[in-house]
Amino acid sequence: AAFEPPQAPQLTQMVLDSDSPKEQSVRVVVRVRPMNEKENKANTLPVVTGSTEKREVTLIRGVGQRQIRQVYHFDSVYTSYSTQCEVFETVRPLVHEVMQGFEATVFAYGQTGTGKTHTMEGEIVCEEKKGIIPRAVEAIFESLGEKGKYVSSAVSASYLEIYNEELSDLLTEAADERGVYNGRSSHADGAPKLSLVEDKGDGKRRGKGVYAHNLSEHEVCSAADVLGLIARAQERRRVGETRMNKHSSRSHCVFTLTVTTRETTSEGMTMESTGKLHLVDLAGSECAKTAAGSAAGGGSGAHAAHDARERERKNINQSLLTLGRVISTLRDAGGKDKARIPYRDSKLTRLLQESLGGRCKTVVIATLSPSQLAVEESASTLSYVEKAQGITNKPVATSFLKVGTGAAPAARGEGEAAGSMQDWNALLTRMKYLEEQAAEAEAALARKHTQQAEIVARAEEAEAARDTAVADLAAMTAEAERLRSAFDETEAERRGLAYVLRATRLTEEALAAQAASLVGSLEASGASTASVHAALRGAAESEAAQAARLEDG
Repeated sequence: AAFEPPQAPQLTQMVLDSDSPKEQSVRVVVRVRPMNEKENKANTLPVVTGSTEKREVTLIRGVGQRQIRQVYHFDSVYTSYSTQCEVFETVRPLVHEVMQGFEATVFAYGQTGTGKTHTMEGEIVCEEKKGIIPRAVEAIFESLGEKGKYVSSAVSASYLEIYNEELSDLLTEAADERGVYNGRSSHADGAPKLSLVEDKGDGKRRGKGVYAHNLSEHEVCSAADVLGLIARAQERRRVGETRMNKHSSRSHCVFTLTVTTRETTSEGMTMESTGKLHLVDLAGSECAKTAAGSAAGGGSGAHAAHDARERERKNINQSLLTLGRVISTLRDAGGKDKARIPYRDSKLTRLLQESLGGRCKTVVIATLSPSQLAVEESASTLSYVEKAQGITNKPVATSFLKVGTGAAPAARGEGEAAGSMQDWNALLTRMKYLEEQAAEAEAALARKHTQQAEIVARAEEAEAARDTAVADLAAMTAEAERLRSAFDETEAERRGLAYVLRATRLTEEALAAQAASLVGSLEASGASTASVHAALRGAAESEAAQAARLEDG
C-alpha cells in the first residue's frame, strides 16, 4: 500500500522511543551512617564498615572464633565521612536523563533510624545538609535555566504517601490538621479518594503505567516553589517515636517531578520531551522486639496508640517483605516472565512496578547502621539490595519530534500536497542517514575504545617501568647514603690517625732533643770525672811518695 504523509493542518509527531530499548541494571548505592550518641554512650560495637574507594561493605557477625566476615560489593559506597553533596553526585546523571525524556526512580531502603529520610530529604534550609530531593530540584531548574537551550518548559510536582496501605496526597489542603495516629483516610474530609490505576496504552499511544488516580499535580516555576511544597509535605507526613528512632517515618512517600521541555533542532523541527523523576523515601523496616515503641502509662489512650503503632509496623514490614519478594523473583526470573512477579501484593510494589524490571532508570540507596544491635537488619538489607543489582530495566524516553507549526491554510492545492510529500520523503531520508551515521559512530567508538585500551595497556606498562625505576632509584639512593656514611666514618678515622701521627712526631722530636742534651751532659760529666780521677791519682801518688820517704827516713 502507498505510504501517505501527514496532511496539514495536523501536527506530525514521531515518537523517538526505541522498539527494543537497551537493558540497564538497577544501580545500588550503600550508605553507612556514623554511630549515634546513644550507641556511643552504650559502647556498642560497630560491625558494619564501608570503603568508598573499594566500593565494598564489610559485615561482621558472631563473636570470638565464630566471627564471620562478609564482604559485599556495590556500584557506590558512602560512609560517615561522605557528604550529602557526594551522595547526590551518584544521582545527578539521572537528572540529565530526565531532561532527555526518561523516567527515573531513586528510592532509599533500610532499617528505621539508618538515615533514609536524611539522605532523601535532609534539612532543606541548610545548604550543607540538603538531601537528594532538594538538590535534584535545584539541578533540574538549573538545567532549565540554560540560556537558549529550551523554547519552553513546564514542571509539576506531586507528593504521595502510603500509610497502612492507604493513599494520601500530601500537597492538598485536605491533608492538613490530621493526627499522627488518628487513622483518618485521605478522603475523610471530602477530598477525592486516591486509587492506583494502570494505563497500558494502545497501539497508537504508550500507556502511563501504574499511577495514582486523583493525585494532585502542582505547577512550579522555581526551585523555591518546590522546596516550599516539600516543607509543607514534611509537616503532614506521619512520623512517630520508636526505640530505634525518635522521629521514625511511619509511611512510604513518593515525590514526583514531571518535566516537559521543548527545544528546536538545527533542522527547524521541535523536539518535545517529557521526563519524570520519582524520589521515594520508604518507611524503615522494624523488628518487633527492638523497634516497637513502648506505650506510656496504662490508660486506654496509650494502649490504643500502641496498637496503632503495632498496626503500622506490621503494614510497613509486610510491604517491605513484598518488595523483597519482588526483588528476589525478578533476580531469579531474569526479567523473562513478569506475569509471576508479585507486584500486586502491595500498593508500594505496584507503584514501583516500572522502577523494578520496567522502563525506568533506577537507583537504590540502601542505608545501614554500623551498630551490632542492628546486625541482623543490616544483613537483611544487604541481601535485598545485592539481589537488586541483578535486576535489569529497559529505560524508554518519551520524546516527540514535531514537524510543522501546527497551523495551515483552510485550502490546499496540489502543489502544497506535493511539497508536503517531498518534505516528508526528505525527512525520512534524513532519518535514514542519521541512523547510518549513528551506526558508523558506534563502529568508530568501538575502534576508539580498542585504541584507548591499547593506550591504557601501554600506560600501565610505562607506569610499571616507572615504578621499577623508582624502586631502583630508591635502592641506589640508599646505597649512596650507606657509602657516604662509610666515607664519613673512614674520613673521621683518617683524621684521627693523622692527629696521632703528628703528635707522635712532635713527641719524638722533643725526646730526641732531650736525648741530645743528656748526651752532652754525660760527655761533660765524663770529662770532669776523668780530671777528678787524674787529680786523685796524682794525690794518691804524692801520698805514696811521701809515705815512702818517711819510711826511708
